[in-house]
Amino acid sequence: MKNWLFIIVFSLIANICLAQNPLRRAHAHNDYEHTKPFFEAFQLGFGSIESDVYAVNGELLVAHDIKDLKADRTLKALYIDPIVTVLKEDKQGNFHQFLIDCKTSYEETLPLIIKALEPYADLIQKRGLRIVISGNRPPVKDFILAPAFITFDGRSNENYGPGIDKKVELESDAFYKFGIWNGQKPMSDELKIKLKTYIDKVHSQGRKVRLWATPDTLLSYQAFYDLGADYLGTDHLVELADYLRLGISK
Repeated sequence: MKNWLFIIVFSLIANICLAQNPLRRAHAHNDYEHTKPFFEAFQLGFGSIESDVYAVNGELLVAHDIKDLKADRTLKALYIDPIVTVLKEDKQGNFHQFLIDCKTSYEETLPLIIKALEPYADLIQKRGLRIVISGNRPPVKDFILAPAFITFDGRSNENYGPGIDKKVELESDAFYKFGIWNGQKPMSDELKIKLKTYIDKVHSQGRKVRLWATPDTLLSYQAFYDLGADYLGTDHLVELADYLRLGISK
């Protein structure tokens, strides 16, 4: 009986520690621009990873700009295959969110994404991996038509009715809509209040918050962490990982 009690308590403590791991809030922006897409962020313990995709002749190609597209840089090769391997081995660690930014129209892109991921739908849901479609998305009313393993990136100017709200667990918005700050000096109280009001509102609606186009500095990481942003975006993986692991205030 004591052994079983110990196992239960240990499991609960482990789950709590995992849930509170600040690296779960690390978001790899433009992840595909790194030497080893997916793997660098994953091995550093990032909770969220983002990839831009273009639909080109029935293939999903990964790049930020059209001029950088290459036939061998597919979503399948760079992301889907390694993610499926990690999920099958039940070794995903902090990684729980894959954000796919559709650069081409949703009519072209979303069906290809669904087709590519559908064979792994049960595994994705079993492991609790959140697939988030961002960029070019269908009309809000059509979110509900997507398969259960697909969710959508929300916007502050959108309203979600019953049922549809379940398809929007994450809301993203541009930081510059709230004000200008370069992340080199402390943020003004006025800007903090604007951001905190927005973040608290999104949380009250049951969604997570991601602000993009934020300064990529240590001071910025701390500021957005303290304000309650659920995801801290960066192009500098090691810097953010080290800061969250070693230096950030709880």
